[in-house]
Parts: sequence; structure tokens; C-alpha cells
Amino acid sequence: MSPDPSAEHVRCSIAARERGDVPVGTAVPARYWMLVAHPGPWPVKPITAPPLTEVGDALAAALDRFGARLQLIRRHGRQEREVVAADGNPVFLVDVRRGLVGRATWERPEDLVELAGRFDDLPSPSAEPLFLVCTHGRKDVCCAIDGRVVAAVLDDALPGAVWETTHLGGDRFAGNVTILPEGSMYGRLEGDTAPQVVLDHLDGRVDLERWRGRCSWHPAAQAAVHDVLREGEVRLADIAVPQVDLIGEETWRVTVTAGGRTSLRRVTRTMSEAHVLTCAGVPKQQALYDVRPTDGSGV
Repeated sequence: MSPDPSAEHVRCSIAARERGDVPVGTAVPARYWMLVAHPGPWPVKPITAPPLTEVGDALAAALDRFGARLQLIRRHGRQEREVVAADGNPVFLVDVRRGLVGRATWERPEDLVELAGRFDDLPSPSAEPLFLVCTHGRKDVCCAIDGRVVAAVLDDALPGAVWETTHLGGDRFAGNVTILPEGSMYGRLEGDTAPQVVLDHLDGRVDLERWRGRCSWHPAAQAAVHDVLREGEVRLADIAVPQVDLIGEETWRVTVTAGGRTSLRRVTRTMSEAHVLTCAGVPKQQALYDVRPTDGSGV
């Protein structure tokens, strides 16, 4: 029996829009990032990509010491088996809390193990930003379809600073972009919106409909800061690392401080009904955040 076209699975990003899924609070938790230039093809898990498999256990152990996130990257428009760069394969070590990016190159897999131990001693550190666009088609088809368009237009707007990358979480919010070393993540970017959203962000204006949060902050802090930013009286760049205190089951008090002004938010997490959150996934629940101003009493 031939398949029923009406039963075909709807792409996860389209289904998420129809449900009204909210991006904020979904920035992946990662203070440290290791970005390794690799032309592809990319497997589902970056550490299983040849030739990283030759040092897989040692590399995983070195990254685990810092809780670092491994991403494979490549320039937009490259052929998968093309040599990455004439002057070596770039490696970027990112410390989001310090706002620094270390830059190096690798030739042998063993070089990556050595570099993965240098987050406390970044090579050639700078604060120059990098822009990652998820185009990981083997992980999710939405990332391939939407991400490659976003990568193309951002590469035109920010030449030399944009990299295609492996999974950034939140497949249903494709196209997904991460700004490092600051750590902000955006979802639902499209070819006609991505350049303006990113350039506005660099000028201090956050698109609150597409901002997923900052990857070094607790999800409750991301939701609380989003609510504070909606008031329009503070800038994201002026907000210190929020203080997050657990005050009940799935409830936190978040203290947001910017320029001498303090705002308190009570954030409660509930779980949605199960939905298919990735194109190739099974139904799962998603976290939902309710944010309310509080006087600090926890009630």
C-alpha cells in the first residue's frame, strides 16, 4: 500500500509555530565551547566524526573537565570534502563568562586533545564575535533547510565571522543562531529577518520574539531577563549574571541587576503535553515558564 500523503510528518519548525512554542529559556547550557573546523559530512554526534574518533575518549575526557560543548564548524558554501583552509584548520575555544575567544589551528586529532585543556589559558584570546548557524541536516531537516538560507545571508552581512555548525538545540526553532562569546541564541530566523536581528543585537536591541536566551544562564534566568527586557528600561549588555535561588518545587526567585537597578522575578516551570519536537524524534514534553514580578518573599 502506498503511503498517504496527508499522513506525512509536518516539519518540526512549522508545527512549533502553529502551536505557538516560545523560544525563550531554550538556550543550550554551555559556558565553554570548542569549535572545530571540519568540512563534513557531519554525523549526529560531533565527537564521532572522523578523524576525531581516533582520540574520542581522550577528547571527551578533556572537554568534560570543563563541561565544554563540542561543535563542528565550516564556512558557508563549502564542498563537504574540500580542504578547510589553506592556513590550517581553525579551532576556537570560547569562554562565555569571560567573554573571550581563543584561536588556534589543528592538524592531527591529538592537537584537539591538547587544546581542549586550555580553557584556563586561551591561545591568542580576543573578544571578536563569532556567529554560528545550525545547518546540521543529519540531525534535523529543518536545520538544513532553514539554516543554510540564514547562513548565506549572514555571511553576506558579516563576512568572515559566520560559520555553519552542528546541532545548537531547539530544532523546532530553526533557523538557529548563536552569538559568541556573548552567548545569546536566537531562533526562528529567516533569510529576510536574520541580518537585521543580528545587527540590531550588536547595537543593543534584542528581538524578544526570537531570543532564546543566553547559554551561560539558567533557563529560569533566561525567562526572567526576557521579562525584564520587555519593560524597555534596561539593556541586555548591562545585565549582570542573574542570581537564581530555588524557592520551591520547580520555582525560582531570580534577581536581575543592571546599572544599579534590581528587579525580582518568580519563575515557575511546568511541562507541556508531549509533542514531536524534532523532525526525526518521538513525542516529548517541553518546559514552559511562568514569570511574575515578586517582592522577594517568594510568594
